[in-house]
Amino acid sequence: MTRFLAATVAVTFMAPTVRADISGISFASYADSKQFKVKVTREALEKSPAWKDDAENPPLSARKAIKLANETKESLVKDSEQYVWKLRSVSLEPAGEGRWYWLVNYEAHVRRGGSTGIPPNLRLVVLMDGKVIKPEVKDYRND
Repeated sequence: MTRFLAATVAVTFMAPTVRADISGISFASYADSKQFKVKVTREALEKSPAWKDDAENPPLSARKAIKLANETKESLVKDSEQYVWKLRSVSLEPAGEGRWYWLVNYEAHVRRGGSTGIPPNLRLVVLMDGKVIKPEVKDYRND
């Protein structure tokens, strides 16, 4: 019993906590020898509308967020002979203080044959005001 209690206490203190305040967020994704780094500032989150506790749906629908993210994706990555880009997932993410954002994930699928390793991917953030955070693009070689 003592071991179980000690393990429970250790796990409780080691578990990540969710911050109640709004802080900046960043994501990196990689494709075509490039790094796509999305940085969401505290100011951008504060300017976007909050999702109020009494509202059934967020200020921006998932369908609209996908449409806006698709437009940005098209300007960053293109289908090729080797890959076709597909929507992988869309998630609603809390940022603190009633602020939320959509995280839209794309993945490049091999057209022919197989592939090993992590596939090329692109993650985009869409704020509740409809603003898609355009990533900073840098050359990236993982040799």
